Amino acid sequence: MTTASSDEYFRGVIDLHMLPPVPEINGARIHQLTGDVAFSSETAIILRAFRAVAGVRTFLGGFCIGDGERFSPIGIGVIERLRLEAPNSKIHVVPIVHEDVAFDIVLRRLRSFTRDIVLFAFSNSDVYDAGATGTLCHSSLRNFYSDGKLMQQLSAEQRRQIRMRKAEILNRPPPPVLYAAAGVEQEDSPWIFRVVTPKGKEVRTAVWNGRRNYEHEFPEDIIRWVGGDKIAIVQVHSLVGVNLRSSLQLTMRLSKDHDGIIHWARDTETFQSIIKSFVRLDLETVSPPELPENWNPSITMMGANPQSDPP
Repeated sequence: MTTASSDEYFRGVIDLHMLPPVPEINGARIHQLTGDVAFSSETAIILRAFRAVAGVRTFLGGFCIGDGERFSPIGIGVIERLRLEAPNSKIHVVPIVHEDVAFDIVLRRLRSFTRDIVLFAFSNSDVYDAGATGTLCHSSLRNFYSDGKLMQQLSAEQRRQIRMRKAEILNRPPPPVLYAAAGVEQEDSPWIFRVVTPKGKEVRTAVWNGRRNYEHEFPEDIIRWVGGDKIAIVQVHSLVGVNLRSSLQLTMRLSKDHDGIIHWARDTETFQSIIKSFVRLDLETVSPPELPENWNPSITMMGANPQSDPP
């Protein structure tokens, strides 16, 4: 895969080439991996796995239902298909839980991703529809079948009809059981935003998911997500909007004395609330900066007290 690029955020049309199906990844294989009795050698499956081309960047991607650590049976199949393509690469997982910003998150990640494999894990079928199906009707994306033929985009009317039919289904099937992806090396894909202060200072601010009351281990390269000579790592223990707390205002305040800021969310819910806030504010998503070999920043860790954060 070729992922190096000086462009931090690709703004052209992205091509998504569906990976061809392979006989060894079928219903029987999914049953073997998960034990799910709904799958057998006769079960027809479709795996949303693709090769993305965004300018000079080329990487693999997939869509599934999951919570970021566990995945639906089809999601386990998608992971198997991606691993078959790049067996030695880590999978960077992007959990998505908010339907109203699901597609925005997908498009932002496709425009700025610089690793080998990205997997979008949607919390339920409605969020999946908003994020994954949305890629089939947006002018910034072109989809191709595995034989190279260009897919026809869904029109606004077709999307409306799909949503109407979905709304008419009163007795929806239960959500899928989620399974751990055994033996798969995965990492959370970094969320990095560029913020420009009123005085024109540019800083990178990243969001990290602590998951279990700050007990989730930091990635070794987390400070390299933001760069700069002075980095602040701030522990955020309440959702955006609680006691009028604003992650953007906190970033602005910290940017007076720091060049890079990392929001260390105490759990997944807090993490997702910060991401949703930044996406809704239309902050630019960027990739990590290029840093010199002798880079040695000063690091300050602190807690974000909602009683003292700016309103």
